[in-house]
Amino acid sequence: MPGIRPRLLVLFAAAGAVVAAAGIWVSDDTRNPAAAGPPAAAPHVGTPADPATWTLPLSRYRADEAERKTVARAEFSLLQRCAQRFDITIEPDAELPPVGGRNVMDWRYGIHDPAQIAEQGYKPDPVQRARYEEVLRETARKPLPTPDERVVLMGSAVPDDVRGRASEEARSGHRNGRQIPEGGCLGEARRALGTSTDGTPRLADRLFNASSPAAEQGPDVTAAFTRWSQCMADAGFVYAKPMDANDDPKFGLGSSGAATPVEIATARADLTCRIRHRVAQTWHAAETRIQEQNIRDNQAELDGERAAWQETLARAGEELRTGTTWPPPPAQSAASRTTRKAQSHGR
Repeated sequence: MPGIRPRLLVLFAAAGAVVAAAGIWVSDDTRNPAAAGPPAAAPHVGTPADPATWTLPLSRYRADEAERKTVARAEFSLLQRCAQRFDITIEPDAELPPVGGRNVMDWRYGIHDPAQIAEQGYKPDPVQRARYEEVLRETARKPLPTPDERVVLMGSAVPDDVRGRASEEARSGHRNGRQIPEGGCLGEARRALGTSTDGTPRLADRLFNASSPAAEQGPDVTAAFTRWSQCMADAGFVYAKPMDANDDPKFGLGSSGAATPVEIATARADLTCRIRHRVAQTWHAAETRIQEQNIRDNQAELDGERAAWQETLARAGEELRTGTTWPPPPAQSAASRTTRKAQSHGR
């Protein structure tokens, strides 16, 4: 039976699958997830001028990129094996080419690389964007799995309109005389890894994402923003907050993706004012205080999440050490494919 090659993972994105989280065609991670030690004792600030080297307190409770990819690879391996039982062949997507910041901290307080701003303003590197767009074009050229195959892979998570187009056998929970697992092959894979969701520490992620906008409301940060805004006004640009400039619709990617002279001038003034008034440092310090309080308020649940995640990592490592065909033969992995929409301002 022909393989379900393209856009496979877009089906799972709707269900929140790990495999859709970050393109899963990745190089081997030589770490042993089961041997990971306890979280670091405290956050630190690395190079003062480079926020990509900074951390935040909740970072030690979150899954890092390598861990997420390890679980994604294991989930796909399990998914692939389950699909084979139903005579369905699926292939992993190529790794999603990076676009934007180097990590979650890099552009958290705005783009800070003077050379990039001088060339691109607020836009990511054009080479990165071109690679990303090629992946999206390649994905769009491929067909979707059949309704029956989607029912096998996703179970009850398949949309009603797809289920309505599936065969009576598939709708009854069977294919080729075999019973489809509860939740489809995706559900089976997640149960094997010990999680009914994507398995990542959800509370830690939620608190981490909420702390930046929360910090913006604090007196230190609002005062820094006011000084930044006046600095920008003195340069001829009217914005209340740094991200208002960063996210100005007139600086969108557009058809060519080229930064205009106005965008570059705005971004240069923005960076100058952020540096002059220590906006990033003030914002980071406020976030650190908020996250430290978050940890005090939720210590038991955060510790429990991290322990459960370590168990998932151990199971994922075992699957990858003892499991199935990963990576696929080179001939199958030559094309770059992805399902995630590119984000123009970082990962």
